[in-house]
Amino acid sequence: MNRVSPQRAALHRLTEALAQSLAPNDFYRIVAEEACRLTNAGSAALCLLDEGEIFLDFIAAAGENAGEVAGLRIRVQDSLSEPVIETGRPYLKDARTDPKTGSLFSGLDDERFDPDKFPFSALNSNPSGFSSFSSYSASVLSAAVTPIFQNEKVIGTLIALNKERTGAANGASPPCFDQEDIDNLAILSDMAALSISSLATNRKAKEQERELEALYDAAKTVSGSLNVQEVMDSFLTAVCSHMEYHSAALFLLNDDRTHLFIAAERGLVESEKQVQLSVDFGAHHETLSTGISRLINNVDLVPDFQNLSNRIEALSAMISPVRSRNEIHGILMITSLQRNAYLESDLKLVDAVAMQAGIAMENAWLFEDAQRQAKEATSLYALSQHINEILNLDYVLTYAADNVMNILNADSFALLLYDEKLERLTPRVIRELDPKFMDVSLKVGQGIAGWVYEWQTPQAVSEVASDPRNKSAPLESFGAASLLCVPMQLGEDAIGVMMVMANHRRHFTVSEMELLYTIANQTAAAAVNAMLYKEARARTHEMSQYFRRVAHAIGNSLESHALPKLLTELAVEIMRADRCSLYRVEGENLVLEASSRFRSSSPPDPTLGMGEGFAGWVAKRGQSLTLSNLQEDLRSAAHAWLKKDHLNSYLAVPLKAGRHIVGVIEIYTLAQRDFTKDEVQLLSTFARRSKVAEKMIGALVVA
Repeated sequence: MNRVSPQRAALHRLTEALAQSLAPNDFYRIVAEEACRLTNAGSAALCLLDEGEIFLDFIAAAGENAGEVAGLRIRVQDSLSEPVIETGRPYLKDARTDPKTGSLFSGLDDERFDPDKFPFSALNSNPSGFSSFSSYSASVLSAAVTPIFQNEKVIGTLIALNKERTGAANGASPPCFDQEDIDNLAILSDMAALSISSLATNRKAKEQERELEALYDAAKTVSGSLNVQEVMDSFLTAVCSHMEYHSAALFLLNDDRTHLFIAAERGLVESEKQVQLSVDFGAHHETLSTGISRLINNVDLVPDFQNLSNRIEALSAMISPVRSRNEIHGILMITSLQRNAYLESDLKLVDAVAMQAGIAMENAWLFEDAQRQAKEATSLYALSQHINEILNLDYVLTYAADNVMNILNADSFALLLYDEKLERLTPRVIRELDPKFMDVSLKVGQGIAGWVYEWQTPQAVSEVASDPRNKSAPLESFGAASLLCVPMQLGEDAIGVMMVMANHRRHFTVSEMELLYTIANQTAAAAVNAMLYKEARARTHEMSQYFRRVAHAIGNSLESHALPKLLTELAVEIMRADRCSLYRVEGENLVLEASSRFRSSSPPDPTLGMGEGFAGWVAKRGQSLTLSNLQEDLRSAAHAWLKKDHLNSYLAVPLKAGRHIVGVIEIYTLAQRDFTKDEVQLLSTFARRSKVAEKMIGALVVA
């Protein structure tokens, strides 16, 4: 009964300690103390095997020199625990036992553990083990060792040393541990195992709780937005709030999948934010190629991390793939300035959150892509409809600039056109740029814009300042950090360039380049039409004024018989035509009044019936007629002479006196040509102002 009571007290104390969830080291210390008390040992220690099962770690001790023992590490083969760990059975030793193991603390630092002060150890300087056991056998008189099991596997031992006397004469034999001591130690070993299992369970539960909290936070934050940048920032915030870190960076693959760039970060200095990584080598290469995350406890021991550690400060790191389904979009890198800062459980947590973030990012990309395509399609349609309806060059360029700024969310914009007289690219429209930019004038090939114009090749430049082409015409002085530049092409020719600029480093995508290229080409076509229209209007206006003066003079000064011939000659010259003929109406026929520039081998028809051929059709209906391809028109069959000539285009207007059709004037061109409304009006005005119709009526009356 005397020994049952201490057992109950020990169990009660340990049970309370478990219930109170004491720190593991405090609980193990209580186990060692109870081992000393129940077995009447001079000292006791609780040891656990390391992961490699080569060393024993003394995690708690009680009795003599307990403070010196806790925290020691010795080889299993050099300890009294070796037979216990090998067989899983308890071990008893006394002075009469033939020792088959080495010293309990063989190979330790002699300066730290003095045999005179620490009878527990009797240190052996020979690391081979028990060959010098006789030198300290007097210190270790007796020992009892029991195994600590977890899942039917030995994970450590509980050791009691040097059983103390309890009233025997001083000359008696040293006391020895017995089976009852083994039983007491076995109970304490079971309590220690229970604590270890409980600790592992609690640790796993906490890890799972942390993982669930992190996943919940990540799901709550990343699912609350369909904006890619917001998703990435929320994802990093969720990860960093559940983990110690020095820096965290989300690297994404560029469109060509050749490099990684930082899309979101925490803790990086400004110079580190600009880091780009090649996918072909480095510590991240394995993760990208296999999709397997990587835990690096000491970057100094990982050669392929050296290049990165010189650019991002770190002593340990975790690298996890960011993916959705089977596609890897990039990596998440968490770093610490401590070695061995992370566990496998930390890596598992980062993996889980990174995968969730990858799915959320892809959803956001799909949503943004759908929105972008809808916006682009609408904008492109509106742009195409609008600028093709407007024939004002300045308005076309301004409208295009505003659309680009809106569609691409640009910080600034510039449109430069090539001036053939100056032989330089000059700005025509700018947005959010210093007005001094309008003074820029670039030769072909000068600067990035000049290079794009010369080679007619779109370019996306993430870092303008470091591009060698930028040196001849620096853009960073105007606030440009990144640039997207495309040529404005019409067929095989370029008329200028468009530049979209970002004030901060930006990675322009292939889709953004294609969109700007499309807008640039549409704008180029509209701009050329506007320029041609402007030139044509100016020329038409000028010629119209000239026609009016000449026609008025002709109509007032010349005799009626000379007027038709002169009219045909002037019409050929001013309308830039190759042939001209003038017919007058006589009853139901058209009679040739005058002609100019016709070949003698293929003269025009001397007479035509009303409604016959081209002139007959104009006279009968009283409407003008334009044809860009005479040969395809069925009315050409009425003109046999056309087969001998090689005329292609045709313009004719009726001549009127009051409401009566009195004649037709027509012109032909050898080159295929689309006559404009202004040209039709010009020929009609010329005939009317020259009063040819009235004089033709007068000539008929006189006859």
